[in-house]
Amino acid sequence: MLTISARRLTDVATSIFTAAGATPENAQGVVSSLVDANLAGHDSHGVIRISAYVKDIREGRLDPKATPVVVRETASTAVIDGGTTFGQVSSRMAADLAIRKARAASLAAVAANHCHHTGRIGEWTERVAAAGLVGMATTAGPRGPQSVAPFGGAKGALGTNPMSWAIPRAAGHPPVLMDYATSAVAQGKLQVARAKQEPVPDGCIIDAAGKPTNNVEDFFAGGLLLPFAGHKGYALSVVVELLSVGLSAGDKVPAGERAGTVLMVAIDPGAFRPAEEFTKYVESVVARLKAIPPAPGFSEVLVPGEPEARTRATRQREGIPVPERTWEGIEATARELGLSVAA
Repeated sequence: MLTISARRLTDVATSIFTAAGATPENAQGVVSSLVDANLAGHDSHGVIRISAYVKDIREGRLDPKATPVVVRETASTAVIDGGTTFGQVSSRMAADLAIRKARAASLAAVAANHCHHTGRIGEWTERVAAAGLVGMATTAGPRGPQSVAPFGGAKGALGTNPMSWAIPRAAGHPPVLMDYATSAVAQGKLQVARAKQEPVPDGCIIDAAGKPTNNVEDFFAGGLLLPFAGHKGYALSVVVELLSVGLSAGDKVPAGERAGTVLMVAIDPGAFRPAEEFTKYVESVVARLKAIPPAPGFSEVLVPGEPEARTRATRQREGIPVPERTWEGIEATARELGLSVAA
């Protein structure tokens, strides 16, 4: 395992995407998101994605020069065509537009289609919460990869279909954050397990024959992910796809083009009660949770979002752990583009 600073990873990733044809704005947008995912401890959505993104650029599945555009709009809603560029760029645009509209209309929803991989969606709800608003985001694709079996099924029919909520807290505190895939594990985390050569926990994947397995290679040999919590995660996954794809019109993206979607919702708490009263209530709930004595095997009760905030602080200070296999892939991609990088 290597330890590399966020600044070094940013410089390396920026040079790679720039060499691959990205505009300065798009390179900055995707790299900041990838490195922030690593800082937050979600390595599955971090720099491990670089080689795959560059491969998609070369094969015409990702346009690094495109600029997302608004194609439909009302006072409190909008639809964005991502132009098959980096999904992080389209998602940031959706979050910022939702923020502006919610400040004017109290509640806003912005959907984006025609997107490449949208990254860690918790970043976008955190962005909304940083503006003092409640943020909700969902993301899904109409055509897969359908790597998740529905509850009771033996073939893939759904994506990992993640969702996130972020609730703003008092100044100086990170938001209360919920951010996870509706599959038992995100597919990117299987890539991390593969890079580290680690087994997968029980209940996460099945092999090509539909049998439970802990061997991550079974997934990459035709296996499938399972929804979390059985029928509950399955139902939530269906709702995420219906909202993300259905409202964004992602199902209308031409066949053969990346059709990832995201739905961003921003809510102004001040439209329902004085904002300071809402913040006071949030802090009272946090205090109630933090006051609970820890169960055996735990040192304290954490509020959703605290693990990310603590990991970010540690990794900004000490550096980001990167598996050697991941770094070797980044180095190989850089060489293919005529660049030389070193940890």
